[in-house]
Amino acid sequence: MLVKLTKVDMVNNKPTINRVFLNPQHVISIIEDNLKYHELKEGLILAGVHNQLSISEVKVYNGSNVETMLIMGSPSTIREKLLNKRQVLRG
Repeated sequence: MLVKLTKVDMVNNKPTINRVFLNPQHVISIIEDNLKYHELKEGLILAGVHNQLSISEVKVYNGSNVETMLIMGSPSTIREKLLNKRQVLRG
């Protein structure tokens, strides 16, 4: 099953938001990348992204090599989407 995530791409030195569908079995690692978020923060806010969101670097194996993507969300949020598990908020 494919999972829909929000990808950040750089086009003409401006961040753009795109939807991407990933096979969870091809994801190798998810690393939170706060430094990249701070570099892109102003452009992301202009693109309509909430300033409290984080960016994670997701490495995906695509058959012959590993591709690195910037995906909106924390590693735990992305992992939940990939595993198709939902957590109940307790509080």
